[in-house]
Amino acid sequence: MTETPERGYNTADVYKHLKAAVDMAVGPGEYQHGKLDELHTNIIDYATKKITAIRPASVKVVVTCTIVQNSGDGFHISNTTLWDDSTDSVVTFKFQNQSMNIVVSAYLVHS
Repeated sequence: MTETPERGYNTADVYKHLKAAVDMAVGPGEYQHGKLDELHTNIIDYATKKITAIRPASVKVVVTCTIVQNSGDGFHISNTTLWDDSTDSVVTFKFQNQSMNIVVSAYLVHS
């Protein structure tokens, strides 16, 4: 996706910020249950700050983050939205290493 006059932001830029949030927070790190709150907070705060800076004031931003220990079991995440596809969007970044899976999504909705 690219920037459209209706949206006022570029979804490729949103994706880059989601990826940067995970890269910055995780680095070469391994899954550590005791540090999940800190990891969640760092990812959500960084992504929200960066995405909020590039979107028009009329766009609300919601960032979600799911972290699952990579134990060989599968996991499924789903969502549904009812909105105007010409102005609203969801952008998702998925990360996986030997010890964890992370899915970060940004929902951008015109108010």
